[in-house]
Amino acid sequence: MNLLIKGGTSRVLTETLKPSKDGNRVELEDIALNAKTTESFARQVLTSVIGDVNTRISLKPGLRIQLALEIARAGMLKEAAQVLTWQEFENFAERCLEEAAFRTQKSVRIKGEGRVWQIDVVGFRGELVLAIDCKHWNTPSSLSRFKPVANHQRIATLHLLPRLREKMIRIDNEPHALPMILTLSEPPAQFVESAVLLSVEKLPNFLSGVTPYDENLPFIPSPASVVENPMSQSN
Repeated sequence: MNLLIKGGTSRVLTETLKPSKDGNRVELEDIALNAKTTESFARQVLTSVIGDVNTRISLKPGLRIQLALEIARAGMLKEAAQVLTWQEFENFAERCLEEAAFRTQKSVRIKGEGRVWQIDVVGFRGELVLAIDCKHWNTPSSLSRFKPVANHQRIATLHLLPRLREKMIRIDNEPHALPMILTLSEPPAQFVESAVLLSVEKLPNFLSGVTPYDENLPFIPSPASVVENPMSQSN
């Protein structure tokens, strides 16, 4: 695709997503104006992605994620994620995992140590398990904000592993789980509290290359450190 056309397409999709965040209808004329293109080109772009469009456009949640994925495929992952709500950011992360051949579960809740632990998105590919907390915030310069989140994510992942085994989710061999925090911007470090920090821009490359045998990543290979059985209290 011509780079000018590709850039114009991404601008049209971005300018459609921005004002439709709260369910508002968007005027095609305004989309073209903000995207610095013609109304006919804007209509052509939107028709190719979501089908026939009128002069006023209303996007359901699924279509907003679809547009964001098209922007991401053009290499503008951060721009795509920034115009989503935090709830949509979780759905966006799930779709990115699915495009990388992961099976997924959202909003996974596990009971353990007298409380409920939640993981936003869990991805499964072979024995590889990614336990992701999606933080739709612009990354602060200090690690201090990440430490309690990362600690929570690692403990939640520890409680997740025996549940996977007992519910017999189809995973090849012994599961290797990786606690992760996904952010909008580049984080100040790669790891904190034995969890991976990753910007959404680097997510596709990470997903294409990650394996459960990478000794440089803080995988949790077994639930041995979890004393009680989470399934005894699980929903």
